[in-house]
Amino acid sequence: MKKTLTISIAAYNVEKFIKNTLESLLIDDMDDLEILVQDDDGTDSTSEIVKQYEIKYQGIVKLVHKENGGYGSTINSSIQLAQGKYFKQLDGDDWYEKENFEKFLKLLRTIDSDVVYTPYILYNVNKDTYEITDYLDENINGQFDIDEILMKAKRYANMYTLAYKTQILKENNIKLLEKCLYTDTEYAMYPIVYCNTMYVTHIPLYVYRIGRGEQSVSVENRIKHYNEHIKVTKRNVEFFKKIKDSYSPSKIEYTKKYVSYMTANSIGSFLIILTANKENLNKIKEFDKYLKDTSQEIYIETENTSRLVKLLRKSHYKLYPILSYYKRRKLNATR
Repeated sequence: MKKTLTISIAAYNVEKFIKNTLESLLIDDMDDLEILVQDDDGTDSTSEIVKQYEIKYQGIVKLVHKENGGYGSTINSSIQLAQGKYFKQLDGDDWYEKENFEKFLKLLRTIDSDVVYTPYILYNVNKDTYEITDYLDENINGQFDIDEILMKAKRYANMYTLAYKTQILKENNIKLLEKCLYTDTEYAMYPIVYCNTMYVTHIPLYVYRIGRGEQSVSVENRIKHYNEHIKVTKRNVEFFKKIKDSYSPSKIEYTKKYVSYMTANSIGSFLIILTANKENLNKIKEFDKYLKDTSQEIYIETENTSRLVKLLRKSHYKLYPILSYYKRRKLNATR
């Protein structure tokens, strides 16, 4: 049977969660579902747990063993293997809202849009709360020209909200950076310019677990892996340079603002929280110089996007120690 949807699950050392993740996908009518569980050379019992599901749900659940290459490599591997008409990702410690997933799969069987948007749910582990996050107005439903949607979006779509036609990912050679964190923005951003239509539904599907200390967005990991965020951001800037003269004005504007937002985030949420000293100040200056030399458009837009970046530049970086102190204090207060 031809597959309607391929789900790529990044499953590195998630033995505590993987059962719940897989169970959320096991609905009554799922013969046209393909679940690729990517064991990224983990060291716990994740693969043994998945193997039991692979045996029980042959032709649906597939365990893929690969050398450790980071999050991007799990997506890259799944895109190559995918047989579904549509492609969506799922982290091994997250899950889909089961009842809504059933509705979502039924929807995919009836449409032919290039990309499908759904809201997602934030689950806070520490507070045990659920919050629906929706970037589009509820009166926007059905299939649209993607340019129309990009102009109406309240924020930039993230990877939890999107399912792409697999053919678009394959034909445009979408590959995420490997052995690097924070590549989710590449998945959310790069394929959009190759899509012409978007189907919008307000069925919240993806449940994103936050509050775990080991997550890449924790304060500790932002400090530890700031270089990786810079690396991905530079790749995003290069992507914008590559496509800025080739696509519709709305796609270019959307991508410019998205890249600028992530660029400002590299300064305001990663570089700025490093220890306030001369060495780390030079890192900010060097990164800012890279932006100015590489893309004036992104350089200017980051200032429009971030008050912190604007203050840094306007003060010729003299406000750096003060801004660094308050930013670290604010982040620690929200933990």
